[in-house]
Amino acid sequence: MVVDFFSVRRHHKHDPKENQCTSVLVKHIKAPINLVWPLVRSFDQPQKYKPFVRRCIVQGDLNIGSVREVNVTSGLPASTSTEMLELLDDDEHILGIRIVGGDHRLKNYSSVITVHPEIIDGRPERMAMQDRAEPAV
Repeated sequence: MVVDFFSVRRHHKHDPKENQCTSVLVKHIKAPINLVWPLVRSFDQPQKYKPFVRRCIVQGDLNIGSVREVNVTSGLPASTSTEMLELLDDDEHILGIRIVGGDHRLKNYSSVITVHPEIIDGRPERMAMQDRAEPAV
């Protein structure tokens, strides 16, 4: 597997504050970038890849600073989340959001998702990484 370590490190590092923890999720995807990135960058339709999202309403022009109100399915400890688009780079395949409200305990949550090319068994694939900084409970 070949991944640009410096690109990953540049976008996936946090300086956790008091009562905050961080995590990283890595997903290897057997699909070309022209299918993966449009799905990941769809700030206005997170339900395309987040099955717990029931509905999403966006305020803004889908550029940095736009805000979305997300309704989540029942069974989760919240029903709404208000999230701001903080980072969007279509050339580097980077999406960053921050939670700015909602009826949950995630008052200091941010997330960055990046999509990277990689080679697995000699074939081009994609790796999606999501890191999170969130309140330690």
